[in-house]
Amino acid sequence: MTVFTYRFSLELVASQRRSAISTMKVLVLSLLCLAAVSSDRDLRQVFKDWKLKFNKKYGGELRNEFARFRLFKESAKTIDYINSIQSDWVAGFTLFADMTEEEKAAYTGIKYNDTEQGLGEGYDPSPLDPTDPDKQYWDMGPVKNQWSCGSCWAFAAVGALEGRHLKEHGEFRDFSEQTLLDCTFEGTRDGCQGGWSESAVRWAGSDSRVSNSPDYGYLPIRGDNKYRGSDGECTDLKTPYNNALRRAKPYAYYAEFKSRNDAGLQHALATEGPVVVYIYSSWALPFYTTGTYKGTGCGENPVPNHAVVVAGYEKDYWYVKNSWGSWGYSGYAYFSRAWHDLCSISSRRRVIEWRPNTKWDVCTDTHPSERSPCDNSVNLDQQVCLARGCCYDNNYAGTPDQCFIKGKITIFDEEGKSRVLYASAAEFSQFEFSYYGKAAQVEFGAWKLFVDADYYDYYGDAHKIIRPEDGKVTFDFQSVKILNL
Repeated sequence: MTVFTYRFSLELVASQRRSAISTMKVLVLSLLCLAAVSSDRDLRQVFKDWKLKFNKKYGGELRNEFARFRLFKESAKTIDYINSIQSDWVAGFTLFADMTEEEKAAYTGIKYNDTEQGLGEGYDPSPLDPTDPDKQYWDMGPVKNQWSCGSCWAFAAVGALEGRHLKEHGEFRDFSEQTLLDCTFEGTRDGCQGGWSESAVRWAGSDSRVSNSPDYGYLPIRGDNKYRGSDGECTDLKTPYNNALRRAKPYAYYAEFKSRNDAGLQHALATEGPVVVYIYSSWALPFYTTGTYKGTGCGENPVPNHAVVVAGYEKDYWYVKNSWGSWGYSGYAYFSRAWHDLCSISSRRRVIEWRPNTKWDVCTDTHPSERSPCDNSVNLDQQVCLARGCCYDNNYAGTPDQCFIKGKITIFDEEGKSRVLYASAAEFSQFEFSYYGKAAQVEFGAWKLFVDADYYDYYGDAHKIIRPEDGKVTFDFQSVKILNL
């Protein structure tokens, strides 16, 4: 079971980070001053430490080592220059510090053509909608890394779909970018050479040839089709993975012309959820570490080359999720709102219509990974299974997933954030959630809440059993187990 690092609420993290920026700048700049030293010996030590941090290896060949160090020295000059011309954000030695411009470009991947796509520039600024909240942050899935495959379009699509799934249903899904990379343009183009996020969403939703359903789309979880960083055959068309997108049939398109501005982006974030946007990633952006990015190198009306997800906003900035691993604030960046449509962030916005599956049912549509077996027998008779009050799914006949306990529980943390679970969970961080639950409410089944993780109950009294009739129950717990009664 993959365990992701526990994330505090985006709003709290944002507040803490803003208050710490001044201190971080001093610390980071004190390190960056090494970039300006005249001695190669000093810079070589920085290079050595940086290689360890980013696990950079060059095959043991001195020729490659020297070539990469020369690029590193050029990056040091660029970093020093950026920090000398502005003080709003801090440039530093990121993952890209030993790369050529062509190699950096491989970490983007939007193929933008106004004529081909029927797109135009953004609309003039307009007043903000007074009904929008002053700030909004959405829960998101884990930060990922596209590496040197121009698949940002797939990562942005997945990032937005994961966020929308959480918003609409409270259920965490770690969707597979590889399926979108393999299948969206099957037989027509190499997805690592670029693409479009709306095409990916449409493939997973209404255009899917895999789901064969009028009610839901198709997209497996990442664990079933892990990211490989190359475009391969769409094997999903032959042998589909377990479908994790049975909640909706999403559809994506380019935003209506008059809403292609900052006011439109804010309103979309306030009312719809996380938003896919196409931006121009300038020569400076790869070196971003902290602060509020104000468009260094973007110029006016730049042509987009990179897809990202805007996950939130406040009065002065957009909160942007990237697909470059730990870059920036653990994968995120603050984009300034001091300039309208900074780096094309609001004029190339995409809209995702969620189109929920109104026929979704807990006994037929829960993912196999979210099922607790009613009986260990793989040949349990359907009649016996149903008589026990369990769910029976013919699609998984002959497996432990054919008969499973009918359960649904919503857990809440101390800030009121929630996750919906259908099966036992030994801990909660795997759902991009707090380690600690503070309250729970059951819709189906009987559940045992444990004070400790891993169902640990040494003295036999560090737990609480709750059922639907109990309503929302307040209790401190770190794991839950559905009971087979």
